[in-house]
Amino acid sequence: MSHISHGKNFDNGNQFEITIGVVGPGALGEEAQTSVHELIGSDTPNGWDNQLNNELALGLSYSRFWRRIYPLPIGLEFGANSQVSGALGNVYTYGSGGVMFRLGKNLQRDMSPPNIRPGFPGVTYFRPNNRSSWYLYLGFEGRLVIRDIFLDGNTFSDSHSVEKEPLVGDMQYGFVYLFDDMRISFSNMVRSDEYTTQEETTRYGAINISFLY
Repeated sequence: MSHISHGKNFDNGNQFEITIGVVGPGALGEEAQTSVHELIGSDTPNGWDNQLNNELALGLSYSRFWRRIYPLPIGLEFGANSQVSGALGNVYTYGSGGVMFRLGKNLQRDMSPPNIRPGFPGVTYFRPNNRSSWYLYLGFEGRLVIRDIFLDGNTFSDSHSVEKEPLVGDMQYGFVYLFDDMRISFSNMVRSDEYTTQEETTRYGAINISFLY
């Protein structure tokens, strides 16, 4: 649920989310990943014998964000979005803050692209318009992690776990294109070490297509 107060070149808003799900074999992650690997002809994924036990996943999250837009003399706009967030639950409990910079045209149409939690809280809403809009973006977020079930292990039963890093930083960058009632975003994420014995930096990319109806 989001609430946004609009101004000409300055907006602010709140976003509140409730998450209900399941972790463990009941989430069918093994079946989903194995099916995709078979579809694309990749090797069978390993490690699923060490996954967490089944556990109901409950979470609450809140974000407060501000958006400023500065017109540039070359027909483009520069934007700076700042935010603070918090999450509470048996899957994730953390506090975070960050800023995202954007450069493009018609930045008023949205706040930021959707994102996978934990990470910079993207806003699903955008304004429809028959004029095309686009922007490049670069964002940074820092988190103080109190609980991460995927590192700390199950809440109510014994499971595999590792010693997590309490401070985690993200860098997110990509490109967004909007036309009429459609938004396409290409995102890349680079994340600092999340546990003490981690050997490689976490990197992943995502493509998101959104429609208004």
